[in-house]
Amino acid sequence: MKKWEEVYKTENTMEDFIGNIANHSPLLSEIFIERPKRILEIGSGSGTLGIFLSHFNFKVTSIDSNEKVIELAKKHNKLFSGEVKFIKQDAFKLDFKSDSFDLVYHQGFLEHFSDEEIVALLKEQLRVGPNVVFSVPNNHYGHKDVGNERLLPKKEWERILSKFNVAESRDYYTLPRREFKRAIPWLKPTMYLAKIKR
Repeated sequence: MKKWEEVYKTENTMEDFIGNIANHSPLLSEIFIERPKRILEIGSGSGTLGIFLSHFNFKVTSIDSNEKVIELAKKHNKLFSGEVKFIKQDAFKLDFKSDSFDLVYHQGFLEHFSDEEIVALLKEQLRVGPNVVFSVPNNHYGHKDVGNERLLPKKEWERILSKFNVAESRDYYTLPRREFKRAIPWLKPTMYLAKIKR
């Protein structure tokens, strides 16, 4: 199994930055619909999504438990003119008061945890913000980036989320699959997206 610092070890180019935004435009659109002012990102990754959101005057805080991942995200923050506050923190015990944020989001995070851990993480996120939006690679994704991912179909995610008030539940395409869907109809959407409200 890879370590996160191996996944996020090289600086992104502008092409990488734009590609990541394009790939996750359905997730970003769901965030924009809620018109949040204060946003918490769980799992900084490359920092791209939070940096993009900060360009729209959202106040974005991003947490990660891995210092090396945060260091790279901070480099990207400077490179791509972001205004994100990156903090090392444990997602199971968020060091924020209740309702510190209008929305919590993450991409490619929950698939690394058990059902019970997912429920605990989401309860903690709903404590600090009334809306949670996330996406994860689904069973059509085709590979495991780190090695411990659970690539589940939409039906399984809906079972796990059945204890919550789910406002949105759908799969979406990432590039280039969306572009080729008409030409190659057997291609499948590779991401699952959900929005949960308190």
